[in-house]
Amino acid sequence: MANILTRRSFMTAGFKATAALGFASLMNIPPFAKRALAEGNIGINGKKLLFIFLRGGNDGVNNIIPIQDPAYAANRVDIGIPKDPMSNYATATSGADAVTFAQAYPYGIRLGNGFAALNPGLVDLVPLFNSGDLALIHRVAYRSQSTDHFFSERYWEKAADGVAANNRNISDGLWYRTIVESGWNKTHSLSAVSIQSKMPQSLRGEEPMTNLSSIGRYNILGVYPPTATNNLDRAKILDKIDAANLRPYATKDNRALVHNLGIAFRDTLDIFRSPTFQTNEFYDLDGSTKLFPTTNNEDNVNPALRRQGGSFGFIGNIKSCAQILSDTDAVIAGTEMGGFDTHTAQTAAGAPHLGGHTTLLRRLAWAYYALWRYFSSKNMWDKVVIITMSEFGRTSAENASNGTDHAEASVMYVAGGGVNGGVYGCDANPSTQPGVKNWDPWDGVGTNAKRGSLFASNSSVGYLRRIIDYRSVVGEIIRDHLGATQAQLNRIIPAYANESLEKLKNGGLAPIGSNVSTTTPILGELGLV
Repeated sequence: MANILTRRSFMTAGFKATAALGFASLMNIPPFAKRALAEGNIGINGKKLLFIFLRGGNDGVNNIIPIQDPAYAANRVDIGIPKDPMSNYATATSGADAVTFAQAYPYGIRLGNGFAALNPGLVDLVPLFNSGDLALIHRVAYRSQSTDHFFSERYWEKAADGVAANNRNISDGLWYRTIVESGWNKTHSLSAVSIQSKMPQSLRGEEPMTNLSSIGRYNILGVYPPTATNNLDRAKILDKIDAANLRPYATKDNRALVHNLGIAFRDTLDIFRSPTFQTNEFYDLDGSTKLFPTTNNEDNVNPALRRQGGSFGFIGNIKSCAQILSDTDAVIAGTEMGGFDTHTAQTAAGAPHLGGHTTLLRRLAWAYYALWRYFSSKNMWDKVVIITMSEFGRTSAENASNGTDHAEASVMYVAGGGVNGGVYGCDANPSTQPGVKNWDPWDGVGTNAKRGSLFASNSSVGYLRRIIDYRSVVGEIIRDHLGATQAQLNRIIPAYANESLEKLKNGGLAPIGSNVSTTTPILGELGLV
């Protein structure tokens, strides 16, 4: 792995005072962190995670489409993706159909399980899905699902649920707890990094993590590019910072925390000045299509990104996350993409395969494809898992404004070289777990008849009820991919410590809300990694 910069490499580079002072902070580790340092393999095993939060509430029903459920077409007359008249979606195949670029293919892409289809805007996912390294997970939510943006984002990013009593002791973020439990942040300048406008709740806590709006802007006083004069000025400033870091400070008022934040800042300044982070010469297998284009003017930009000004900032952030994971000791990196609150004009009039929502899906699909190619070129694909998160799904029935409103369960995308790919939770076949059906289609008989999965939680506009708890998805990844012990996972996601009620690991009848006597069957962990 090229360009690995740790405290040890800073010592060899001449920053012994700063690095030694950073190590000195290990002498005062809180008891829970000392315990964590002796547990698990997070960081040690070289496994990484990249997260993408889709802000606004992604319409999962138009991502992974239950195209064989009669209720889908009946209740999405204007925004529903139609079937290809030349395809039999009930026929099982060896994988997803290979189709032309999404704009030329207006139909749901058959996924091969005899029931589900993929939005044509996600066409760039097809080769990744067919490689067996992409899991498409439907009907993902949490107990007592909130349909409020603020609350639901908080629950997802803190690995909590919608029951107020369960969240009283969860004050910091999911990825923050993962890193602090491992102790990785005690010995590495970069441990978890977000590339977005502000620190996400998933990385917030008492100990410092890293948030950057842009790697290119991360410097001291804007002293770059590296010229002789700039280097001299920069060296003077760094000497001042080093001298300040050596000064003693009073042991009160959280000054140790502030001091360690300053140490981390000092150490990371040189990481992002590396030439590695200044290059963008990463190409697809054809040797000419850029994986991370920055403008429309570049040659061979993937058609999915052309004429979309908002694409390039997101793709740039994805590139930064990829480089951080491949070229530093950071274990977790991630970013976000907004725009998924599609109450109006979700699709183009008369062309449901086009429009705002499809534009967002194209960006997402290309990001996954580019990351697959990038990490494969770095011989790291087996070490990385990429996941999406979004606060909730949308109503099964479209609204009067050619859009959808807030509802419950949605989808997650999980990819990586060690991921057991396939379609989860969107299959007409019954699960092997008693009481659980992956999908229960609407029988189409009257308004008071059984409405099936699309209307399981609401008989008018339709809310998908969870069959998979998102904490089971991230929990399995934290333990079986990143390397946490089960004891660590029980602390990172407290609901895991109450398996008899929550059923996150083994599945079963779990509470729907705060009333524990009202239950719904969930699958538990899926065996993703």
